[in-house]
Amino acid sequence: MSAKWNSFVKITLCLAAVLLFACVAGCTGNGTSAPAATQAPAATQAPVASPTAIGTVQYNTPAATTAAPVTSTAPVSSGQKQTIKISGSTTLLPIVQNASEQYMAAHPDADIQVSGGGSGVGIQAIGAGTVDIGMTSREVTADEMKKYPSFVITPVAQDGVAIIVNPANTIPYITFDQAKNIYLGKTTKWTEISGASVPGTNNQIVVVGRDSASGTRTYFDQTILGTATPTKQMLEKNSNGAVLQTVAQTPGSIGYVSIGFVSKDVRALPIWYNANQIISPTVDNVRTKTYPFSRNLYVITNGQPAGLSGDFIKYILSPDGQDIVNAEGYVTLS
Repeated sequence: MSAKWNSFVKITLCLAAVLLFACVAGCTGNGTSAPAATQAPAATQAPVASPTAIGTVQYNTPAATTAAPVTSTAPVSSGQKQTIKISGSTTLLPIVQNASEQYMAAHPDADIQVSGGGSGVGIQAIGAGTVDIGMTSREVTADEMKKYPSFVITPVAQDGVAIIVNPANTIPYITFDQAKNIYLGKTTKWTEISGASVPGTNNQIVVVGRDSASGTRTYFDQTILGTATPTKQMLEKNSNGAVLQTVAQTPGSIGYVSIGFVSKDVRALPIWYNANQIISPTVDNVRTKTYPFSRNLYVITNGQPAGLSGDFIKYILSPDGQDIVNAEGYVTLS
């Protein structure tokens, strides 16, 4: 009986040892048998909008305009100050400045610093990483995308470019060819254009434009002048506001500005288009695509917008942000 009992105990202990060894091996192994559910998923930042490739440029789709507006009860951070810098297009400047003020009022932990300088400055700054968001009123070129392949470009508004003159000028409208000849220096007197004159002056045309960093200048030159170079007599100004002020104060002058800058101090000329339509530079005509001199306005980030930059861009694209676009005299995306 004692021998049987001893055999039973030995067999039991052996089985227990086998089971214990199998358990330890299963727990300590690094093979593929561990269920995937035990792996913690990596945190990801959702993009503002899915990018769409247009040529070599990554554009965020305008569908981002359906994003819910940022609420004042959801601060960006938990008590920690966050700062982003934005620079570039003076056309976009009023929209982004107003939006940043509204956003910071609702998000005390956010510090958004906005400056102008022109589209070229904004593109170079975001490319160099000295700002978090660049602003441009012109398309990013293929060469710029080759140099900065991580650019993601988001349209935030639409705009028309208005050709403006002093209110003293009697010109009823202008054609693209007339504007081209003026900016090339071929037409130098207002009396050379039918219906145009500036009473009390010698009718000498004072040509006013933008400097080389301007996206509005690039768009104007490409659309009106093609590959030609403006007259050397053109007065180069560094902002829409400076062009507006010069034309308002100079009876014989002509210039061009974003429609968001047009005021009662100047006359925004209708364009005689295709020899059978006279179209005024209004918000409604830009929205319906009937005004022929219009464009998109963009913000640029290095990679998909994320963090405070992404949240702020979402705000501009939200209904509240697009209300600001409309209030500043520009055209909303929807």
